[in-house]
Amino acid sequence: MDTPVWYQAPLFRTLAAPQRERLARIVTTRTLEPEAMLFMEQDPCTGFYVLVEGAIQLTRSSSVPGAHPTLAVVTPVNSFAEAALFGGEAFPATATAVKPSRVVHFPKAAFLGAMREDPDLALAIIHAQTLWLRRLIQKVEQLTASDSSDRLRSWVEEYVPRGGSFVLPVTKKTLAAQLGMTPETLSRGLRSMQDEGLLEVKGRVLRRGRS
Repeated sequence: MDTPVWYQAPLFRTLAAPQRERLARIVTTRTLEPEAMLFMEQDPCTGFYVLVEGAIQLTRSSSVPGAHPTLAVVTPVNSFAEAALFGGEAFPATATAVKPSRVVHFPKAAFLGAMREDPDLALAIIHAQTLWLRRLIQKVEQLTASDSSDRLRSWVEEYVPRGGSFVLPVTKKTLAAQLGMTPETLSRGLRSMQDEGLLEVKGRVLRRGRS
């Protein structure tokens, strides 16, 4: 039997086979069309998810009318909404598919029951949440301590390999929101990097030189 894709999520990599097999008995799978909403901010938490295909954008409401700041764009194979299991009764953000997507749902009651019965599983979840919090803090520091050009260049450095290419898993509009800039600013930044000979952009394909 094929190994479930969700096993690859960082949240589950350190689990023993019997632990993952136990969780496999409680999950359900759901498919989403682009712009379909998985859950809304302040909806009662029903559990958490692992994205196995597509992309999910997490946004929050804002005091600015019409503004919906992007917290993250989830790509495969990663979990999201775990914090809602422990931090309250509601989802803290809205989750929307930005392309055809498939998610695996871990129901709240069944998952918490498994954690209570298996301390090793609980420790693995705590460890994964600690790593996620560190990444979130780093992102906040990056967004507040650098301008849009620096954020874009740091993103390219992280995701586009030297001498190789990278296919954007989301639209440029979604990427701009993730980087805390407007689509127009992102386009200008990409053009600037192309003019400098640092990057080649063709649609969603980014190619980077070796230098």
